[in-house]
Amino acid sequence: MFNFFGEVKKHTGVKVDEFHIINISNKLLYVEGHKGLVILSSELVAFKVKNGRIEVEGRGLYLKELTENTLKISGDIKRVESF
Repeated sequence: MFNFFGEVKKHTGVKVDEFHIINISNKLLYVEGHKGLVILSSELVAFKVKNGRIEVEGRGLYLKELTENTLKISGDIKRVESF
């Protein structure tokens, strides 16, 4: 499995310890460094990150990919908020 931020760290020496989120056109959310799912529904996906939690709200949300370190959420993303 390709790890974008892991490759950046390996080739540049930049320290990558936390989590990273990329939102692509409010249709795909790519996350590296999650610590587990909390809520999973078609309107709300919540997951743990170091020192908090992220909530993704929208319509037609679904997990496109879930691994130990990464997740991809697809659908009509309306809001992404950290707590």
